[in-house]
Amino acid sequence: MPSIVVVVLIVIWTVLAVQWKEKDCALVPTSYMLVITHGTPSVFEGCGDHAVDVTDD
Repeated sequence: MPSIVVVVLIVIWTVLAVQWKEKDCALVPTSYMLVITHGTPSVFEGCGDHAVDVTDD
């Protein structure tokens, strides 16, 4: 049972990381770390040419 919980958490973490990848962030490790530090991206957050570059923190 605990292994199922771990797999579900990794899938959810990956889905959230893909949202950052769509904002021009590298999937590994940047997007995964941004899920932990910032949660999901707002319309103004992202990497690279977006209004607020969250990688400069």
